[in-house]
Amino acid sequence: MPSNPVNDQELAQIAQTEGWVLNIERYTLHDGPGIRTTVFLKGCPLRCLWCSNPESQLSRPELIYFEDKCTACGHCLGVCPQDAIIQKAPGAPVTILYDRCDGCGICVDSCVYEALTLAGEQMTAGKVVEIVARDQPFYKHSQGGLTLSGGEPLNQPEFASAVLRLTQDRGIRTAIQTSGQASLSSVKQLLPHLDLVIFDIKHVDSQTHKTLTGVSNDQTLSNLSYINSMGTPIVLQIPLIPGLNDSVDNLDRLADLVGSLVSVQGLSVLAYHTLGLTKYRCTGRAYALEDLEKASNEYLEEKKAYFREKGVPLVAFNG
Repeated sequence: MPSNPVNDQELAQIAQTEGWVLNIERYTLHDGPGIRTTVFLKGCPLRCLWCSNPESQLSRPELIYFEDKCTACGHCLGVCPQDAIIQKAPGAPVTILYDRCDGCGICVDSCVYEALTLAGEQMTAGKVVEIVARDQPFYKHSQGGLTLSGGEPLNQPEFASAVLRLTQDRGIRTAIQTSGQASLSSVKQLLPHLDLVIFDIKHVDSQTHKTLTGVSNDQTLSNLSYINSMGTPIVLQIPLIPGLNDSVDNLDRLADLVGSLVSVQGLSVLAYHTLGLTKYRCTGRAYALEDLEKASNEYLEEKKAYFREKGVPLVAFNG
């Protein structure tokens, strides 16, 4: 529960805090214990090669274009203030010049076939929590609650802390999925309002982490150490990417890390998948791992067995 109780007037002010939300998914089963509502926020400081939500990376609305829905009607042509929509030939689907697009959304209103949409919506913390609270009876029965994900929730500390505080005020459990790539002040702002931290470890080695994500893990590991020292329950989580972060050396160092942190309840192991591939095409991005195949169930079970042999407790979120 919140460490500093506030009155109704203060809660009303907190509820007006605004932030950028990518999506809200109700009744999720893999983003923490029990049945949960997962709120995906916009903005992320990392650029993981395998990111499955590229539309969450920018801290502003972003145009999504489903070319297969385009009927070449031409209604969107000429409405873009940035001239970011063109038609290369009569009757051909339109082409989006993403380097020109500023995400204003004017073209979306002109498309009756829903080939164009915006990823990202500005919402108040109060509105988010109103949606989260709709499933409160399911949370109580399953020990579930709210999970803030992204993007990177720590990228919007004021908004994220407001959502968490209001959620806890309603007696709903809270969790966050984070890479830990943020200032310590941002971590301190959210931590009092969290019941669980699901902490992503991309790679234990700092230089390799920078190669894979664009930044080193120095700040990440420093924040992890702080969260551990404060006694907040932690589940470490690793997305295993074949050939990139599944070496024996990295797995051994990860096992040692789990064992060295007293607040860590266990390790969640995720297998690489290709579900985000279409999103790259719809946002005009190139996917660096396009030729990498989805990891098999056998691969995942093999890695889990490896951690079990090391004495690492494994955590599986399945509702």
